[in-house]
Amino acid sequence: MALKKLPGLIDVHVHLREPGATQKEDFYTGSRAAVKGGITFMIDMPNNPTPTISIERLDEKVGLSQKGLCNIRFHFGTNGRNLEELPKAAARSEVFGLKIYCNHTTGEMLIEDPVLLEGIYSSWPVGKPILVHAEGEQLAQAIKLATTHGQRLHVCHITQASEVEMVREAKKSGLSVSAGVCPHHLYMTGEARERLKGFAVMKPPLGTPEDKAALWAGLADGTIDMVETDHAPHTRAEKEQENPSFGVTGLETSFSLMWKAVQDGLITEERLVEVMHSAAKKIFNIPEQEDTYIEVDTDATWVVGEGGYETKANSSPFEGMELPGKVMTVVIRGKKVMEDGSIVG
Repeated sequence: MALKKLPGLIDVHVHLREPGATQKEDFYTGSRAAVKGGITFMIDMPNNPTPTISIERLDEKVGLSQKGLCNIRFHFGTNGRNLEELPKAAARSEVFGLKIYCNHTTGEMLIEDPVLLEGIYSSWPVGKPILVHAEGEQLAQAIKLATTHGQRLHVCHITQASEVEMVREAKKSGLSVSAGVCPHHLYMTGEARERLKGFAVMKPPLGTPEDKAALWAGLADGTIDMVETDHAPHTRAEKEQENPSFGVTGLETSFSLMWKAVQDGLITEERLVEVMHSAAKKIFNIPEQEDTYIEVDTDATWVVGEGGYETKANSSPFEGMELPGKVMTVVIRGKKVMEDGSIVG
């Protein structure tokens, strides 16, 4: 056994499904999945069945999240008609950004009206980032709006080579733009749909081999700032039906997939710490996690799905894959919540 101590990992993009869809996940089971993967701080997205677009809904989530084993915080949402709520949400310590859905995904929060978008960008207090699900032309529009209104922009789950180039050019121009990428987009391409069926269905969809190569290059050169799982659990029945629900799990596998990238020479160990901890901490102004760390057995390997999952979804697009690097110990604020690879919290 070769134990390596690392800072607690941060994931700024998860869907824990509570309230409203707890058959898929809840704050407790989602936090167990996070701890299993070495994630000690995560930020939940607002597109619940009843979306987090009011202070009342935010307060409900904050209360429910107290059952979690790790730090759980939130991004606020908007439908373009809750502008009066935005300054109040931005002032809350539990809120780390505003999420805008510019492309179709799970939930009813799609905003395409340019007048509504202008209102949102002008109403959100400058400081905490605006996060966008924006693909292709919508990404170009988001960068333009953020620039016009002096907003910090975070591009979620970047997927296409053209989007990587847009972010690269924006950064070269001195714009305040950051980007995250998901492990499933780094490791898979559209051909996986044939093999995995509904378990490879997500938004944005898997790209081409050229897209995949551009994502790895962008992650290595700093164009892409961080790894985010977009952990979006659904029941196995929902993934196996004729029209599968969008989204895949990721909390339990993200670290080991990125440790594999270190072993394969795709990124350095130092870069892994940046993309899974330091960058998110800086960009989202996340407080120091005192006395919080993980220990990883870098000699160990494990098989995804063997022995079951912590997530209620009970699935992974990487099921059956042997991965290196097993999280053995997780300590959060001085409390040991995982020991010898087993959750004790």
